[in-house]
Amino acid sequence: MKKYILFLILTGISTSLLSQKLSFSVVVDPQITWLKTDVKNVSNDGSVFGINGGLVLDRYFAENYAFSTGIFLWSAGGKLLYTDSTTIHFRSGEEDLDPNTSMTYHLQYVTIPFSLKLNSNEIGYIKFFAHLGINNHINIGKTADISSMDIDHVGIPDEINLYNMSYFFGGGIEYSLGGNTAILCGIYYTNGFWDVTVSDEYRATLNALSLRLGVRF
Repeated sequence: MKKYILFLILTGISTSLLSQKLSFSVVVDPQITWLKTDVKNVSNDGSVFGINGGLVLDRYFAENYAFSTGIFLWSAGGKLLYTDSTTIHFRSGEEDLDPNTSMTYHLQYVTIPFSLKLNSNEIGYIKFFAHLGINNHINIGKTADISSMDIDHVGIPDEINLYNMSYFFGGGIEYSLGGNTAILCGIYYTNGFWDVTVSDEYRATLNALSLRLGVRF
C-alpha cells in the first residue's frame, strides 16, 4: 500500500514537471564592458568590447512568467589607471608599474544565471519581455595588456578572483516565426557587486551594457 501511494506521488510530481512549459534560446550578446573602483588612485580608464554567448532555459510556472537559467561564456574586461606606483603579479614574474600607468584586463568567465522572465501577451507576431536576475561567474581566463611597457596578453593568475557575482536587468522583443520559434532582441545592463581583483587596497567591479540577439525554440 505504501509503495502504491509513493508511486502515485512520484507520478504526480513527474507529470507536473513535464506539464510545465520549457523554452530554449541560443543567444549572443555583443557588449561593452568596464571596471569600476571605489578609490581615486585606481580609476576606470576606458571600456573594452566583449561577447557573451550561450544557452538560455526558461521554465514557465504561469503563462507569461518563467524561471530562467542557462550557461554562458562571457568575454569581458576593462581598463584601470593606476595613479600611484603598484606591483602586478604576471605569470612571467612581478612588474612594478610607474605612476599613471593604464592596464587593460581581458577576462573570461563561465556564467550561470538565476533569474525571472516576464512576457507580455502576443500582439500580432510580437511579444515584449523583461528579464532580471543574478549572475554567477567562474573565471577561466585572465590576461592583461600594458601598452607603455610592451606587455600584451600576459597571464595574471594571482590578480583575479576565481568567483564573481553580478545582477542584471533588461528587456526587449520577441518576433514569432511560427510555432514555438521566435527571434529575439533586447538590451541588458549588468552591474557587478563582487570584487574582481584580489587586492586589499581597492575593489573593482565588472559592468556591461549588452545588445542581446538570439533565437528561441
